[in-house]
Amino acid sequence: MVELEQESRQKISGSLGQKPVQTIKDIDTEDYIKAGTFACSGCQPVLGIKLALKALGKNTIMVNSSGCMTLTATYPFTPYKIPWVHNAIENADSTASGIFMGLKRKGLEKKVNILVYAGDGATYDIGFQALSGMFDRFENVIHVCYNNEIFANTGYQRSAATPLFARTTTTPIEKKSRGNLIPRKHMAKIMMAHDSPYVATACTSYPLDFMKKVQKASTIYGPKYIELLAPCIPGWILSTEQGRKSGELSVQSGLWPLYELENGKFSVSMQPKMIPVKEALKMQGRYAHLNDEEIDEIQEMVNKEWESYNKGEFWTVHEY
Repeated sequence: MVELEQESRQKISGSLGQKPVQTIKDIDTEDYIKAGTFACSGCQPVLGIKLALKALGKNTIMVNSSGCMTLTATYPFTPYKIPWVHNAIENADSTASGIFMGLKRKGLEKKVNILVYAGDGATYDIGFQALSGMFDRFENVIHVCYNNEIFANTGYQRSAATPLFARTTTTPIEKKSRGNLIPRKHMAKIMMAHDSPYVATACTSYPLDFMKKVQKASTIYGPKYIELLAPCIPGWILSTEQGRKSGELSVQSGLWPLYELENGKFSVSMQPKMIPVKEALKMQGRYAHLNDEEIDEIQEMVNKEWESYNKGEFWTVHEY
């Protein structure tokens, strides 16, 4: 393990052929995913793919588990200009492990990016076993969880990433039900417990922050985890044009923190303005049922969360 930890601190090839993204002028003008997908209008996870591939470049193999991004391709055609693999919802990281072993046999495991792009259902829930195994074997793969906080592709059911009080089709609003009453799983902590050399959170509303983190991950050997908040237009009950703004309000209210952990060192990537959470929640139809008491409860949770972050704490924080 000591040798693996030393290796994880080595800089590797990955996206080094790409220009480091510091400003919008540095972004690759090539699109590695083209128009013509069957995803929803305004789909933020599709934007996440576009940004990730611009950060990594053509020297990338992408694995998509079944989910919303299944809709990006219709056999026998895909919109991708890179190698793309589609597989079942539960085994994206097992597929990535096989790709890693094939590249390793050819001595290319440090020269080609392997990107798993999987939803929260395929990360937190059904695909967790394969994800945990890949991290346990310390394989050189970037796992990006595009988190829309529901099983969106199958009808907006609750996942282990669904926040408290959010309405889903399996946590409806009824006389004795106020939406989801189970706190979401702390996935970043779980992945850090796997001794990952790099774990980060991001949001599609802040593309430069996300792209920088993807590029950083590509230069570190080992299993890396980035959780990307990607608002779902129909699942969150948003208007088509509200995806970006909804993500922005989630970040600036403190509901969705942006941070990274590199070799265990925690740092906040963006200090939120801490606007009232009510401003973020009222845009999302999935929270239309909330009363003032429930909104105050969420606000109190977020305030406590950020008191801890601002002290440099991570492991003891209870995330909303």
